[in-house]
Amino acid sequence: MASHRFKAGQTVFLSPSAFDLRGPRGIFEIVRPLPADGDDNQYRVKSTVDGHERVVRESQLDQNERLQAIEALAQSLYEASDDSGTPWARRGKTIRDAWIFAATKQLSSPRGD
Repeated sequence: MASHRFKAGQTVFLSPSAFDLRGPRGIFEIVRPLPADGDDNQYRVKSTVDGHERVVRESQLDQNERLQAIEALAQSLYEASDDSGTPWARRGKTIRDAWIFAATKQLSSPRGD
């Protein structure tokens, strides 16, 4: 069995499998690696939106440009609407997560809105 690709604390994008199109999707944080299930490593992950934890297969996870696009859009949305002048990087998880949720929703929309 191959070693785990992700480590605790890493941010990943979860996509449901072809057999579970209604499953959760979005940005999750790796809580810890778990033993493999057959040929696929498993992880306990935590949603960055609602904090719900679940067990997923490594094949459902990705760490790619989509995460960077979501983060960049969230930062742009935040900066366009925030009058306090507090930089995005200095905002806490609670504030950032709300903007990441909005950006994820916007990028997942068929029309992009």
